[in-house]
Amino acid sequence: MPLVREGTWNLRNLVTGLIGVAVAALLLGWCFRRAGFDEVWSTLSALTLVALLPALVCEVAVQLFKALKWTAILSGTAKVRYSSALIAVVVGAASTHVVPLRLDEVVRAGVLGRREGIPSAQVLGTVAIDRVVEVLVAGVLLGLVALFSDLEGWMKTGARVLWAGFVVGVLLLFAFVRAEDRFREKLTTSALPLVPRVAALLEGLASGLRALPRGRALVWVVVGAAGEWLAAITFYWWALHTFAVQGGRSLPVVMALGNAVAYAVPNVPGALGTYEAVQTSVLTAPGVGLPDGEAMAIALAAHAVLMIPVTVCGLALALWEWKRPLPDTLERT
Repeated sequence: MPLVREGTWNLRNLVTGLIGVAVAALLLGWCFRRAGFDEVWSTLSALTLVALLPALVCEVAVQLFKALKWTAILSGTAKVRYSSALIAVVVGAASTHVVPLRLDEVVRAGVLGRREGIPSAQVLGTVAIDRVVEVLVAGVLLGLVALFSDLEGWMKTGARVLWAGFVVGVLLLFAFVRAEDRFREKLTTSALPLVPRVAALLEGLASGLRALPRGRALVWVVVGAAGEWLAAITFYWWALHTFAVQGGRSLPVVMALGNAVAYAVPNVPGALGTYEAVQTSVLTAPGVGLPDGEAMAIALAAHAVLMIPVTVCGLALALWEWKRPLPDTLERT
């Protein structure tokens, strides 16, 4: 079974991928010019193994909890081994860092389907549900920041505006779920541009919400999602502690949300440039007020810890998976 669907590599994807590489290069260049290479390098060179180890542990925990969450979501479709889900998650993450195309979902589905003998199309539906869960959890965190944040200025105002938009969006989505047939008919027959595509997107989200696990599986989905975000927030708390950044208690949460926003930009390999732009903007904002060079160095160090270990492990697992012969029958534990 191929790891990538036939037709993925076409001219359109190639062009958008090259555009993503160009955007990443321009943003990285802008960040370095803004901060100054010497100042960035002097801050990065001060990192020690003692400072890096807790951050690496947090990143490992993120991948472990992500695989746990996805395994629970998959339980409604097929019983799969946790090890297979973990390998698929890591390989998918590495593909996002290496290839300037959003292949994470396709690669994850392909790897898991190959290991467990499940059709990739069947697995892709569960990846969509995984994304719905991520959006819902991010919205809850955004609401907590908006209501109880000790941040100042535009970040708190922006959090409130985004959360209000999220709440309205969720309410509209649930209304759409309850009366999907009627709404979909009106949207798909609309003559306005892009409205039919919005209808198709809403239909997919509605299907994902209906397919959310229940009972014990839902408990494990919640545990996995909470553990994943808690590990990410702890990662940023440790990074801020390592660089002695004095910010509010909500700052690690804001940076974790900023991470999700940066990685949501399509076709930019590993969110290069977009990640640095988002996190540097957070760290130089009023209420935190770091110098550009220091903020940029923290963003680069955090991004390197997020990218390099997962990418190396993912590529090694992908090579091992590619060389590993498929058994005639798969025994599931």
